[in-house]
Amino acid sequence: MQPSALSVVVPAYNEARRLGASLPPLADMAADTEAELIIVDDGSDDGTAEVAAAQLAGLPGSKIIRLPLNSGKGAAVRAGVAHARGRSIVFMDADLATDLGDLPVLLDALERADVAIGSRGLAGATVDGATTTRARMGRTFNRLARVVTGLDLRDTQCGFKAFRAPVAQLLFHLGVVDGFAFDVEILALAKRMGYRVAEVPVHWHAVADSRVDVVRDPARMLRDVVLTQARWRRTRILAVLRALEGQSAVEVLRANMRASDNVVPWSEGALALLPCSEIAVASSVVDRLRRQEPDLHVTATAVPGTALLDPAGDEIRQALTA
Repeated sequence: MQPSALSVVVPAYNEARRLGASLPPLADMAADTEAELIIVDDGSDDGTAEVAAAQLAGLPGSKIIRLPLNSGKGAAVRAGVAHARGRSIVFMDADLATDLGDLPVLLDALERADVAIGSRGLAGATVDGATTTRARMGRTFNRLARVVTGLDLRDTQCGFKAFRAPVAQLLFHLGVVDGFAFDVEILALAKRMGYRVAEVPVHWHAVADSRVDVVRDPARMLRDVVLTQARWRRTRILAVLRALEGQSAVEVLRANMRASDNVVPWSEGALALLPCSEIAVASSVVDRLRRQEPDLHVTATAVPGTALLDPAGDEIRQALTA
């Protein structure tokens, strides 16, 4: 089956009531654009998954993923990205605080960037209904996040972000933050990898019953941001294929891999990075390629994700972002 042009990931924790209003416009958008709509139930206990199933019944390409325990917004988005099959991947909040009409502009930005993020801090953006406390918290956290990570972005926390699929799957595979600060970690990883990030002004309106606790969550988020780079030392293992056969290896691998796999020229052959895949999957791909392309010398291995982030990874980062 050919991948859809777009996958939309919506994390949801105890959102049964809210989804009744937000899913119909999302379903209409998905139907009109033939997008893959993925709802990730983050261990809800209010029937969120059941409401989503009823609302999306009959919608082609829709998926509902259920996490067994409440694991955090970052974990939910990561699970959705791992299951996404679109050529572009967007995640957005279940409350639709950001106007869906901003989606085409966000996706257009991927023509010049690897990551596009909605921003409430750029000229042209509109923000309605935010309380003084919430607005002050957001500005303070953004300033601190910029100091700690070196990110030069006006808004890291808007729940409206788009990625080219290979970029999304690699970044979320490397990410380890499960809570609300996952956005900052993903953007810091994008900076470390050398990916281009574009900010797009959006129209945003506050929605009642926010999941962010303005008393407890800012401290947790700041802690996660401060510990981000230290946590990358415990990052996940990445499955990798290496093929030798000159320049043709690149074309052969690209023709036989998923749209979300990263294939780059490498040392008289090619490398294929398989994020969100186990090494057993890479081994099965090798077996298939050896049957289909007997002249291609291809092997599977596993490397720590830090191999892409350390100074020794400069060459492969440059290949990935070329």
